[in-house]
Amino acid sequence: MGVEHLDPVHPVATSDRYSGSNHPMRAVTRSIAFEDGWGPERADFVRGVFDGLAEEWTATRGGPGRTLQLGDALDRGGVGGGTAVELGSGTGLVSHLLAQHFDRVVAVDLSLEMLRHAVDDAPAVNADAARLPLPDGVADALVLMNMFLFPTEVDRCLAPDGALVWVSSRAEDTPIHLAPEEVVRALAEAGCGDWSGTACRAGEGSWCVLRRT
Repeated sequence: MGVEHLDPVHPVATSDRYSGSNHPMRAVTRSIAFEDGWGPERADFVRGVFDGLAEEWTATRGGPGRTLQLGDALDRGGVGGGTAVELGSGTGLVSHLLAQHFDRVVAVDLSLEMLRHAVDDAPAVNADAARLPLPDGVADALVLMNMFLFPTEVDRCLAPDGALVWVSSRAEDTPIHLAPEEVVRALAEAGCGDWSGTACRAGEGSWCVLRRT
């Protein structure tokens, strides 16, 4: 079945503001998704990077265009209701939008400083997404925006009919980025079964919504 690509919504050309395709986080993203390249040393490094960015995160990453991709994904991907777990929530820039679509929203981030600077009052959990303190099948949706993919934890925590919402705010120029087909392949190679769904470019970003088949 694969991934069906929908027509773009308000497409905007991206820039190299964050040097996405050449950013060192791109190699880290692929290593984590395909090679289980995560451990205490890398976790400490990533935590330190985002702790250092937390104070200015909302001012530099916020704005009206921040929710365009996620809103389109939820609407056209048919995602809503029940419990949404937002992995890599940062300072909660899109948590308010999730609260409009779900009965419960839980924000999870590795960086405690990000959660301390949160602009939303969603329940927050300071945790490593590679070892989530969540029961099996608890999430009706797992929302990952500019976030690392830990395939086996996604598979474990997502309800059998749940949706993985994968958003890249600057499409392929996002430092932490995988194309939709790469997400599907990473899940399959990790032994998480077959997945399919829809994908689209929206504004300067992109999204995909995937479910088990």
